[in-house]
Amino acid sequence: MRMLLAVVAAAAFLAAMPALATADDITPPTPDGYVPPPCADPDVATLAPAECSGQEQVPSLDPAAADDPPTVAALSEKAAAVEAAMPSPADLPASCRVHANVYFYASTDWLRLGERLQADESPCVDYWISIPPLSGDKTAPRCLQDDLVRALGPRFHVMAELHFAGWNAWWKAVPGRTPAMAGAEFVRTWQECGYLQPGETWALNEMHSGIRSNVSGARANMLQFLDAVRAASGEQGVAWVIGVGQGTTNVSDYKPQLEEWLQDGPFWSGMNADVGVWGQEAYPDMRDWGVEDASRHDRTTSLDLFLEHPLLLAENAPAAADTARDFLERTYVPLASAAWMYTSAFGNTNFSADQMERFVSEQTYAVKHFSLTRPQLAPDGRLAFAWSPNNPSCGVNVKCFDAKTFAALTQGILDRLASAIRESYEQGGGSQMGACGEPGDHTWCSADVDGATFNPLWDTFPDW
Repeated sequence: MRMLLAVVAAAAFLAAMPALATADDITPPTPDGYVPPPCADPDVATLAPAECSGQEQVPSLDPAAADDPPTVAALSEKAAAVEAAMPSPADLPASCRVHANVYFYASTDWLRLGERLQADESPCVDYWISIPPLSGDKTAPRCLQDDLVRALGPRFHVMAELHFAGWNAWWKAVPGRTPAMAGAEFVRTWQECGYLQPGETWALNEMHSGIRSNVSGARANMLQFLDAVRAASGEQGVAWVIGVGQGTTNVSDYKPQLEEWLQDGPFWSGMNADVGVWGQEAYPDMRDWGVEDASRHDRTTSLDLFLEHPLLLAENAPAAADTARDFLERTYVPLASAAWMYTSAFGNTNFSADQMERFVSEQTYAVKHFSLTRPQLAPDGRLAFAWSPNNPSCGVNVKCFDAKTFAALTQGILDRLASAIRESYEQGGGSQMGACGEPGDHTWCSADVDGATFNPLWDTFPDW
């Protein structure tokens, strides 16, 4: 069975995949509690635009990969050469302040993401890369792709994407099916294809907004679903959690919802059993970051207030939120944005590739800075980024590029991201300054976005 699926996947690798569905097409039947995410609401931070953009889901945007797809053998040979020049993953070099885990949501281009990280690989870091299900069936795995990512070396780990909307539709399609049955079926299906090997994990796309707003049945369904996934796989997974946009002008509903949610002890007890990484979708917006005349300190402070706002709120919560606070202190990481080019949902990143490179550098700096200055709240060895390249269709006042140019520009962003991660865990024993460039060169921590201003609403979240 695995061989047959691998052949199908290999053929898909060589051929262009069909365009992704529209928002209406992918909206599943809605059970009690499920709230389908929007595709283009600037006040919502969600992974949905990756599926609504119409971009092809392919392992690599490198034009050469279409003509000469990489093989497991070739990738393994290259990985062996890289590893020969590095210390064993079991031995943390003196230059590493901590061992770090960096998690990546990848809607497309997952193999090239891994290859560019490998080109600037750090002995301090393990890299976790999600692989999405098939575009036409959100419950079906992409067989063979896991083998390609593993072949990048022992520091690269596969995450199987657990697509909630797809499995929600699966369990509602047949009377008598339950969320628990869907969770067990996910593990069975993906393990049959070779995923979820010992030491690997799954990543939930996504903890929808009905959970936060406590729509009837939402939390119970999610708990049943994830309990079954964890029990069948034996692994605590990663949960990507829908959020709000940094530029929102009204949090009068959002903040009280968070406060109520944080006090739901049984829900957080369940998450503590099922989830090892709580990845809050907190995609900064370049228009709320790139204030030209602001200092790096001011930009970092503004970024951290947004990136870490649920954690900061939990830290100042009453005793009823103790279970949530303990869980978040152990698992929280902001899912930052390396998704270029978007106008909403991943934050507005519809600016130049050079500005995007600076943007990912300062996000890395900000998360590292927070963990180093607030170690009681956030572990130093954790980062997360959404990678979702989007080349918009050409139109009036819409930037777009030919495939070769877009691949080159996005490779530049990947290379800057890889360097920011490596240097921030090695330079000076793990200083956040490494995200800004190599020693003595901090040019990547700068910003100049026309009309950018800080949003003061996030200043209120450290207060209950």
